[in-house]
Order: sequence, then C-alpha cells, then structure tokens
Amino acid sequence: MRKHTAVLAAGSLVLALGLAACANGGDDGGAEDGRTLKVWWWEADDSALSAAWNTAVDIFEEEHPGVEVQFELKTYEQMQQSGQLILDSNDAPDVLEYLKGNATAGVVSKAGLLTDLTDVAAERGWDLDNTAQDVGLYENGIMGSGQRYGVTNYGEHVGLFYNQDMLAEHGLEAPETLEDLESVMQSFVDHGITPLALGSADYPGPHLLYALALAHMDDDSLAAYQQFTGEPDWAAWEQAATTFSEWVDKGYITTDSTGIPAQDAGNAFVAGKYPLFYSGTWWAGSFTTEITSFEWDQILFPGNELHPGSGGNLWVVPAKARNKELAYDFIEITQRPEVQNELGNLGGVPVAAEEGGVTEPVGKLVTQRFDELLSGEGGRLAWYPDWPVAGLNDVLIAQTSDLVQGNVDPAQAASNIQAAYDAGKPQG
Repeated sequence: MRKHTAVLAAGSLVLALGLAACANGGDDGGAEDGRTLKVWWWEADDSALSAAWNTAVDIFEEEHPGVEVQFELKTYEQMQQSGQLILDSNDAPDVLEYLKGNATAGVVSKAGLLTDLTDVAAERGWDLDNTAQDVGLYENGIMGSGQRYGVTNYGEHVGLFYNQDMLAEHGLEAPETLEDLESVMQSFVDHGITPLALGSADYPGPHLLYALALAHMDDDSLAAYQQFTGEPDWAAWEQAATTFSEWVDKGYITTDSTGIPAQDAGNAFVAGKYPLFYSGTWWAGSFTTEITSFEWDQILFPGNELHPGSGGNLWVVPAKARNKELAYDFIEITQRPEVQNELGNLGGVPVAAEEGGVTEPVGKLVTQRFDELLSGEGGRLAWYPDWPVAGLNDVLIAQTSDLVQGNVDPAQAASNIQAAYDAGKPQG
C-alpha cells in the first residue's frame, strides 16, 4: 500500500517539525524497523521525473513485500525554506529529493544532517563515475569534490529552443556562432518581431546573462567562480552585461520582460509569439505535447564551450532516517535501466539509460546533447550562476531586470553581482 499524504503549508510544516523535535526529546529517531520506507519529492505528477520515480516505487514494492511505502508530495519552496529543519527532525523521511548546491546540500552536509553515502556506494557497486554525479560530492560544504552525500538519476542543461518554421519562413538557419545568433535576431527585428522570449522576473534572465559571461570564460575562471579556486573573472560578467544591454537596445529583448516569469515566457514560445527561447531541458517533455502548430528544436548556446547545466537534484538520506538500508535500495532502483529508459522517453534526461533504450525523439534530443556535454565533445557543463553563495539568485534577477529597464549600466550590474558574491563566499 502506498500512502499519499497532503502537503503541509510551509509555516505549518515548520511548526509541526519543531513540536515533533521537542516531543521526541532530541533522540536519534530509533532503530531501523524494515517495515516502512518514507519517501518525499516535489516533482509534479505530470512530469517525467514523477512518472519514472513512481515506477521505481512500484519496483520497490514488488521486491519488498510487506514494506509500506509512505510517499508525501512536497513543494520546492518548502524544501528551500525549511529543508534544514526537516532534516534535523526526528520525523525526517528515509529518502528525499533535495536541492544541490553550496547553499543547500552543502550547508546540511557540513552540519552533519546527511548520511555519508561514500562507503555505501562503493559497497553496493554503484556506477557514479559520470560527472553528472559531481553535484552529490561535498567537502566542507563546497560542491564538486569530497565525500558523497547525494545521488542524482537525471541531468539537465540550458540551450536555445527555436521555432523551425519561423526561421524557415524568413530564410534563416539555426545559428552556429554568437554573430550568427545576433544576425538571426536582427532579421526578426527588421520584420517587426521581437525574437527572444525572456522571463526577466525569473531564472531565464540570469541564465542568459551567465551564458554571455561564459562566452568569455575558460575552465580556470569557471572553477574560480563556482569553487572559489581563485578570483572570478568579473570582466567577463561586465562584457556579458554590456551585450545583454545592447540586445535590449536593439529590440532583441522586450522591456516588458521584467514582469514575465519563466512559465509565461515558455507559454509565449509555445504559442508561436517568439522564435527563440533560451531555457532548460525541463521544458522538452511539455513542448512535445503542447506545441502542435510548428516544428521546434534545441541547440546549445551558439559559439560557447561552457553551458549552464548539471546533474539534477539529489536523492539524500537524512542522518536521522529510520530505515537507511531501504532508502539505499530505493536509490539503487532509480538508477536501473527500466527507470532510466522511461525517464528519457518521457523527455527527461537520464544519466544511466541503456544504449538504445531511449527511443522517443524528444528523449534522443536531450539525452544525446547531455552526453556530449558530459564527455566534453559538445562543450562542458558549467553548473548554474546562483550556486556559489546563498541569496545570489535574487541579486542576479534584480540586476538582469535593471539591465532590461536601463536602471543600471553594465559596469554597475557586474559590480553589484560581485559584491553579493564576495559577501557570501566562505572566508579563510
């Protein structure tokens, strides 16, 4: 029997967990009973991830007769706001989806709230050499190396979606360089069409600014920015802000985008209002079903070697989990070919699918490109711009919005991002 429990509001969740911690007197949650597996995630029921993970639950139940799976659907916001409190509670689940990054998994791993999976992975022979799994490694709270505290079973990257029909109608081809991209966008502007759907009120703005900065960065400057190995190349960010501002002035981006969230920008692309949309593979599944009036495709950002993207969010096992062995069994199942193949065929990006196991066109598109990024053949993954320090995402959104509105010049935008970064990075 699978028990589905309603999501608590974030405030109620905090209160409930606080009371539970007090009531239990701070004990360790008790010994393993082997009779229940408590699983939490926040992915929507209609997503490729949810479908694949439900398959993993079905397999788990079949292989563990007598074990009750207690599933609870949470929200991204709950885990972002209350994750540390959840993990420090004696009511913590056995396994849950958790946010990757220094400011999230890094913080709780450093606080001792996650189970170290390094030895478990070795003992069970988990194949985690794929660099997408680097998001589960943390040393003193810094992501990318050290002990393993999480495992992902999917990946993601950001690229340029384009309306093939609109490009063909104007005699244009998919751009291969930044200059090609600007030429394509100018052609649409010349015909009275704003080319780029952009939700500056949300993550698409920072992702675009980051892509423009990555055009001027190499592996060393990327490591400096993401892993504090040296001084980041802030000149690259100023160049990016300069290009971003120029694109607004040229009409490639509408000033109205500051009030547009990511979902609305994606919906506008689906409706055929814009020929270009720079965003992530998480859109691919919905685009397959929702776009019926034109042909579409996705390419990597033209001319770049470094691209936003990474392994996906993590399966983690709280230090206070009651049934860790069952949790390990579940994580293992999510890596199996049948689960991975299903994920890919629904438009997700598997990290361990069988060769030839992903047969649907959308799955082939996103999986092949992600594999190329992992191998370095098509470029490399550069993680995300807000990951290094807590609170940076809000600053990035504010600066891109101000660039769109002309409220800040490129040098000041880069300086503001640098100030937030420097204030939040580890000291010493």
